[in-house]
Amino acid sequence: MLIERAHVLALAVERDDTDRVIGQSPEWRQVLRKALQVARTDTTVFLQGESGTGKEVVARYIHRASPRKTGPFVAINCAALPEHLLESELFGYERGAFTGAHQAKAGQVEVASNGVLFLDEVSEMSAMAQAKLLRFLQEREFRRLGGTRLVKVNVRVIAASNRDLHKAVTDGSFREDLYYRLRVFDIYLPPLRERRCDIPLLTTTFLQDFNRSSGCAPHGLTPDAMELLGRCDWPGNVRQLHNALERAAILCDGGPITAEHLSLQPTSFATRRRPIQLSDVERQTIEQVLHQCDGNKSKAARRLGITRTQLYGRLRKHAVVTA
Repeated sequence: MLIERAHVLALAVERDDTDRVIGQSPEWRQVLRKALQVARTDTTVFLQGESGTGKEVVARYIHRASPRKTGPFVAINCAALPEHLLESELFGYERGAFTGAHQAKAGQVEVASNGVLFLDEVSEMSAMAQAKLLRFLQEREFRRLGGTRLVKVNVRVIAASNRDLHKAVTDGSFREDLYYRLRVFDIYLPPLRERRCDIPLLTTTFLQDFNRSSGCAPHGLTPDAMELLGRCDWPGNVRQLHNALERAAILCDGGPITAEHLSLQPTSFATRRRPIQLSDVERQTIEQVLHQCDGNKSKAARRLGITRTQLYGRLRKHAVVTA
């Protein structure tokens, strides 16, 4: 039932040009299943994934599936603001707080009241900003810059990062206490190379978009172009696929899109150095899943779809060292 509800909601979101979740692969359905499960709560969510995998799309999906759907969705990119502006952008400021502050201004936390605050690239926050965010998450109250009055808000926080926060904690660039405050319910967004079967559906959708928005209507893709899309590593993920197809739709001038129109660099191919061995893929997958599960072998086995005994056998086979 939950899967069916996730599919229905996904279709509804896809009708909105700004908040679509496109994909039918098992990996993507798992993302949507988790997103729908947590949407019904007010739990803080942490989205982990490479750039271009759709972290903000999933955050908006959670918002729209939640009781807060009529409230605001406020997104702030923590990496796009310098340290001295991030605090005032988040928490606002009072008149006279600094030179040029001629009148008080509410921060994005206040703007998001009764809705969702989405903190993208939260790993790029300075140590001072992390400390202030931690206090807000603990108390759900803050002071505007230059103010003395405590302001309480009712807001849900969804954070995201393309970096491994666990590693950031280890190397000292991210607070451990903030890490646990944000990572209450984590969702891993797989890169496009891990859900290649979604590429045809994404391609069809994007080409339909180009036709509606600009009248560019390519006459499909040639077999070599489709094969090329399937073999690319897509380091920029869904965003890179979208841009590559948009450029190709213009170049093909109404005809079919060919491999030449896509203009993908040779370094983007998975076969660029040597043929990938199946054993290498299996070992890397196991190591990645174990890392995502913080070394929990039972959880990793379930995610891999094998038994714990089978997992131990593969660990011995590939000489994978675990804690």
